Amino acid sequence: MIKVIIESFFFFKIKSFIFFFFKNIKKKYLFIGPFFLPKKIEKFTLLVSPHVDKNARDQLQLNFYKIFFYIKSFDKKLINFIFKNKNIEGISLKYFFI
Repeated sequence: MIKVIIESFFFFKIKSFIFFFFKNIKKKYLFIGPFFLPKKIEKFTLLVSPHVDKNARDQLQLNFYKIFFYIKSFDKKLINFIFKNKNIEGISLKYFFI
């Protein structure tokens, strides 16, 4: 069994990758998921003018999305497909053999 974890700052990139991935593996392989984990929110406050005005601040927020699924049956073709599509811009793809 393979556990595939997809992480990104952009939810639409994850959705499009999952659609592409499941479209190609749906007919041959058994899979469980996808499971959407809650998004992580990181908030930052930056002082714009640190010397004089303490009230001049900017606030930033980063949203981090994570999805995982399991593939039960696999072969060499699927592993080659995962290796080929590993380096997609904006997506971090991790996989573990269980």
